[in-house]
Amino acid sequence: MFKATKRFDLSKLYFPIGIIILVLGALFLWQDHPKNPDTVKAGYVSSSTPTVFVHGWTSSWRSERPWVDSAELAGIARKRMMIRVKPSGKLVIKGTVKKWMKNPIIMVQFDNNRAGEFQYTKWLTKVCKLLKSKYHVDKLNFVGHSMGAYAVIYYNMLNGKSSKIPKTEKVCAVAGPYDGIIDDHKPNQPLTGPLAKLWDDAPNKNRITISGKPKIVHPEYQILSLLKKNFPRNIRVLNIYGNLGNGSNSDGVVSTTSALSLGYLLRDHVTYYQTFEVFGNRAQHSELHNNNIVVNREMNNFLWAKNYIPSNAADTANIQN
Repeated sequence: MFKATKRFDLSKLYFPIGIIILVLGALFLWQDHPKNPDTVKAGYVSSSTPTVFVHGWTSSWRSERPWVDSAELAGIARKRMMIRVKPSGKLVIKGTVKKWMKNPIIMVQFDNNRAGEFQYTKWLTKVCKLLKSKYHVDKLNFVGHSMGAYAVIYYNMLNGKSSKIPKTEKVCAVAGPYDGIIDDHKPNQPLTGPLAKLWDDAPNKNRITISGKPKIVHPEYQILSLLKKNFPRNIRVLNIYGNLGNGSNSDGVVSTTSALSLGYLLRDHVTYYQTFEVFGNRAQHSELHNNNIVVNREMNNFLWAKNYIPSNAADTANIQN
């Protein structure tokens, strides 16, 4: 006597499998086109233009994190992508940017953070070419600190006429050493090689002349001077710098003359150029990005406020026209 063989009816799985496929498909579509896209605090723009943050010498993305945090906590912008640049130049990307994202932030990390501002510029160019070719980014804002600020300015001069990169709308440059870095023999300062020559300034050694040009022109400034006409005219620039108020006329690393020397290159060239001085103890070079309320507010408003009005001296910061 034979027992009847039990057969499993595969048709019974069709319905649950179909449900799973529909759910996964809906989830994918929701991620790509969310039902409730980003909302932005009232009074600020709601733009798909990403803002790229670039760190400085011996630094990392962590030094720029307080700036990003301030924008996120205020409901103005949101970090969407991290791009690590390996010493070989290989790009490692985490996250993405899409057209529906509002005020997305891209953080750039140079793993070789002692490569210097000129190498930073080459890597930044590679990053931006990728953003346009792969992620279809047509416009960008930039925030750069210290050598990152120099790299952002140099990048826009080198690539200002290129169609292979996104167009730049705004640049917020903080503590940029455009005409020298104070040589005070700090532990992270190179002692030999070509980069050591960038530490070529001293407190009150240089000054801005009546014409706006620095009295002493260092080689790194001369490089920018030769390319200044390539800087796109429609870029809006905010130049933030520090003055400790201790007689050094510097932030401890970059002199006010070095930082303000950018004005001679851009003030009469671009449609908008503004300086913003942070004065006192919180004006120290690294403190400018370390949960500095004054800098955070000015930067956020410049980048994203619908009606940006520069702050005044009442908030321990001075505007110099």
